[in-house]
Amino acid sequence: MRVFQAVPVLKVNDVQRSMRWYETALGFEGDPFPESPPHTFAILRHGEAEIMLQREPGRPTIERKPYSWDVYLRLEGGKLRTLYEQFVADRIVHRRLERMFYGLSEFEITDPDGHVLCLAEKLRNDRDLPTPEA
Repeated sequence: MRVFQAVPVLKVNDVQRSMRWYETALGFEGDPFPESPPHTFAILRHGEAEIMLQREPGRPTIERKPYSWDVYLRLEGGKLRTLYEQFVADRIVHRRLERMFYGLSEFEITDPDGHVLCLAEKLRNDRDLPTPEA
């Protein structure tokens, strides 16, 4: 047996609202089911990455601690710092931008349903970033 991809399934209150957020904030393309609202499900795609959204009305928002994310996204392109500043301005940063011991720099954001996403990238010049211990 060969597993070639794992796809997170996030429970959300409103698939259309969440799908629009992922499209706007992170550049995903949404494919909802059924095609017309109210949607019960959606597949979000960004290149090879996928996230699924499944409607669960009345789902409570749960307070999350840093380093406890639902989705981990590894990025390329050298835009992690720019994204971080944008999301700080949008007031959705859950954990500051940090240099991790395993060679990646990362920070966390929160989506409208309270899911925490960790965005990570290998940065060339990351020595100015704090570490989790600091």
